[in-house]
Amino acid sequence: MSDLIDLTIHDEAKLERAIERAREQNIIIPTFKQMINPDLIPDAIKEKLADVGLWDLNPLNLFRITWH
Repeated sequence: MSDLIDLTIHDEAKLERAIERAREQNIIIPTFKQMINPDLIPDAIKEKLADVGLWDLNPLNLFRITWH
């Protein structure tokens, strides 16, 4: 058994609905590459994060979750 996260998509319809809802709500989700290397996060998002509190319920805080 692997200790890695299983990223297998088991239900394409649920994935598509989640993507649709994120777009409707203007939620930008960081890529795995951005989570591994925060330097890849666009400057525009970094600038917006300056106005978002660390504990605010704001989807931009997803960009603060890193594997760094």
